[in-house]
Amino acid sequence: MDLTPDLIKVLANGGIAVIIFVIWFVTYKTQSKSYTDLVERLFKQIEQDLKYKELLIGILTRLETKIDIHERRNRNE
Repeated sequence: MDLTPDLIKVLANGGIAVIIFVIWFVTYKTQSKSYTDLVERLFKQIEQDLKYKELLIGILTRLETKIDIHERRNRNE
């Protein structure tokens, strides 16, 4: 099999396409992994924020109840 100039051009162009595809694929996989990790970290942060807000709601509800009780006592006196 002789390597004609046309065949060499096709192989060279195909080789460049393969190299570009491999670079794109590796970049895509890396970015995809980074994105997945970022989404997981954000989801954990949102869960922690939700727990913290639930705790604050409980504290504020108790404070509101104490204030209401104190105001009722002051009105009755």
